[in-house]
Amino acid sequence: MEIRRFFVPKEAAYDTKITIEGEQFTHMVKVLRYKVGYELIVCMNDGVDYRCKLIKINKNSAEALIECVERNETMPECKITLYQALPKGDKLDLLTQKCVELGVYKIQPFLSQYTNETKFNKQRLEKIGMEACKQCGRALLPEIGDLISFDEMLEDAAKNDILIMPYEHATVGKISSIRKLKEAESIGIIIGSEGGFSEEEVAKAKKQKAKIVSLGKRILRCETAAIVAQTLVMYELGELSK
Repeated sequence: MEIRRFFVPKEAAYDTKITIEGEQFTHMVKVLRYKVGYELIVCMNDGVDYRCKLIKINKNSAEALIECVERNETMPECKITLYQALPKGDKLDLLTQKCVELGVYKIQPFLSQYTNETKFNKQRLEKIGMEACKQCGRALLPEIGDLISFDEMLEDAAKNDILIMPYEHATVGKISSIRKLKEAESIGIIIGSEGGFSEEEVAKAKKQKAKIVSLGKRILRCETAAIVAQTLVMYELGELSK
């Protein structure tokens, strides 16, 4: 059977054993019907896979014995942060799922001039991010930031080695032409909401040395733009080939 992946806090480990509790325990025992002797991979958000065997199932917890410790190689060496202007409805759910699968390190929601939403469910996104990690074999959970303003976003985004801003009205510039992209240790990608960005916001981003790029002749939905931009960056970094 498929060896499943479970996430637990670091303090769940003691000696050569790991305790699994809460939602992860419920999913393991009640949904997946795990029994003593089953193999599993436990992750403690440290970039390592702990290959274990289930040795005990209690009423509200289970114990797993660590049999092998392996470094997880799914994350790119370059830390990529997606700065996403808050979109309407459940669009943030989709782009979180897909960008986590693609290797994003952090997702930072923010408010811009044309955003219509003013709040989001952070815990829901963290759960979606965890499920995406399980699906794609990651051992490191994505960081989900609190909602911030456009100016606060730019201040944080400027800390990246390279900052990229796809803009629907850009006529020149593409991700593949950005110099020293492969040498960067951190990359920020700024994506607008349904209404895109104002000229004033683009001008502010340029002052922070953001690379204004086009994603093609077609105007993309915000969730599509986030996924496409992340994919193009990963391709240029050589992360889409083994």
